[in-house]
Amino acid sequence: MTKLKNRVHLALNICTYKREDQLKHNISQLLQSKFFDDLEEEYYGKLDIFIVDNASEINMDSNPFVHLFHNPNTGGSGGFQRGIEEIRKYDNEFTHVIFMDDDVSFENSCFYILFDFLRTEEEIYKKRPVAGRMIDKDNPTIQWTAAEKWNGGDIQHVEFLRDISDGTYQPGKVNYDIDADYGGWWFCCYPYSFVKDNDVMPFFIHCDDVEYGLRCGEVPIIIEGVQVWHETWEKKMNPVMLYYDTRNTLFVNEMYGYISEPKKLLFNWKTQITSYHVQEDYLNEYMVIIGMRDFLRGIQWLRKLDTRKNHVKLVSMPISKYRTAISWRLVERKLRRE
Repeated sequence: MTKLKNRVHLALNICTYKREDQLKHNISQLLQSKFFDDLEEEYYGKLDIFIVDNASEINMDSNPFVHLFHNPNTGGSGGFQRGIEEIRKYDNEFTHVIFMDDDVSFENSCFYILFDFLRTEEEIYKKRPVAGRMIDKDNPTIQWTAAEKWNGGDIQHVEFLRDISDGTYQPGKVNYDIDADYGGWWFCCYPYSFVKDNDVMPFFIHCDDVEYGLRCGEVPIIIEGVQVWHETWEKKMNPVMLYYDTRNTLFVNEMYGYISEPKKLLFNWKTQITSYHVQEDYLNEYMVIIGMRDFLRGIQWLRKLDTRKNHVKLVSMPISKYRTAISWRLVERKLRRE
């Protein structure tokens, strides 16, 4: 019996910032795929690419399936949001939206496997996202994660460090029954029915994919072969990232009931900043302090924040041992009053 084929039209949402060479390489690779070959009737015209350039530098040749938008640097969150807004203008043309980082590598088969799955997906699964697996770019046969369990910020990786060259990996094999909350936006596909009504939180960077997945509330599906190669987290950490991780994790935990009781929250925060203080790492210490300070300003403050200006201020902020000490005491006093 032939399975019913669903209408599928993918919108690929990419936010980029000063990675023109990698981005153009990826777009060129996709343009060689079946989605852009008019002899491939099953696939042709079923993938549109939306590129939001937060550096407003990239120019590309005209293509009816590739849509480029220059944007202020509002971070990954703002860039993905701009992509959503442009996708929505097509009046329900698209059935699914893929969020994908600009610095990944992939095989075109990843998109074919995903498309083929969605074409025959059963009705009971259609509200669920598909989480793309992340393979370690520096160890290209080692899967870092298949999907994520939030666990209040103590993230657990599904199928952590799986060797995909061991002979058990079967491209196209679907796993519906995983203990996970969300898929990271290195590659994650959501039904348009969810995306059309749900904006990205203005986090600038980090935890936007977490919050979106928790808000969706559906367990992600993982499929072997739906994957990208990406750098692991430690390659991307710096003090400004630490600020966003501190602040945004607290906001997510507050929104979804993971926040610690006040005494434990204070203890954990002081333990973290003390560890940086004894190392005389005043920059990281300060970023954790002001991450808490800005969390205490509340979610409405965040929603009204000019994220671009705030980021510029962060990266140019003067730091000293004395400024850090004063800020520590002021934020601790406020936290104790909460």
